[in-house]
Amino acid sequence: MLLRNAEILFNDRVSPELYHMGLLCPEIAARIQPGQFLMVRVQEGFDPLLRRPFAVHRIHHNDPPTSFEMLYRVVGRGTRLLADMQAAASLNLLGPLGSGFQAPEQDGLVLMVAGGIGIAPLPHLAETLVSSGFRGPFVLWFGGKTAADLVCVKHFQDLGFAVQLVTEDGGEGLQGLVTGHLEQWLSQQDELPKVMYSCGPYPMQRLVAEMAARLSIPSQLSMEALMGCGVGACLSCSLRCRPPEGAQDPHYANVCQHGPVFDGEEIVWD
Repeated sequence: MLLRNAEILFNDRVSPELYHMGLLCPEIAARIQPGQFLMVRVQEGFDPLLRRPFAVHRIHHNDPPTSFEMLYRVVGRGTRLLADMQAAASLNLLGPLGSGFQAPEQDGLVLMVAGGIGIAPLPHLAETLVSSGFRGPFVLWFGGKTAADLVCVKHFQDLGFAVQLVTEDGGEGLQGLVTGHLEQWLSQQDELPKVMYSCGPYPMQRLVAEMAARLSIPSQLSMEALMGCGVGACLSCSLRCRPPEGAQDPHYANVCQHGPVFDGEEIVWD
């Protein structure tokens, strides 16, 4: 974990609510693993007081890596301030933080599932698997409310992914919820995935975990949570999990430390 200033390389609006930011910080870039995140101070001083958590979207794979990207949605004052920042400005970062995704144990079908801004951490994972020589095939199911939510699709296609899009309004791809169509698709497959990676809203994550459990597919879920510190001190991001073997009391894990990536079967969803 490092505390560093990064130079903003670009901060582009890619849809009505989504922004794509590039950051130059060699020390942090060299340490980031897929699925880890950063705590970002969105303005100099202490207003807003708390840092905001952001997934790492991509790493620029020069040797060694020097820069990386974030994809974020404007949802409040902090992200609005971030969206107003210009190239060459400085941004204070704490990270990389948390436990990220693990590579599959063997070659075979890899399934990624994203809902809305949940696409943010998956390109880094996809690039890492492909560049490491892992042999898929690779499939991405990506759902959003409208077509404007479905960004960076071509990047996955260029990596060799088969991409299936779903929108709630039917403006792009299939109409409905991504989990409904995904369940039907899984029931038609001769080969089940070796692993399911997923990031998105809590209800979607729960359904993905339940599907994976029914089919005995290992699942790794990147969980979203409000965070005050990012280092396990404030306990604001606790998630109820199954207790260790032999324990009786409820067990809570901090998303910022134990996660954000969890085994789907360790989360207590009720």
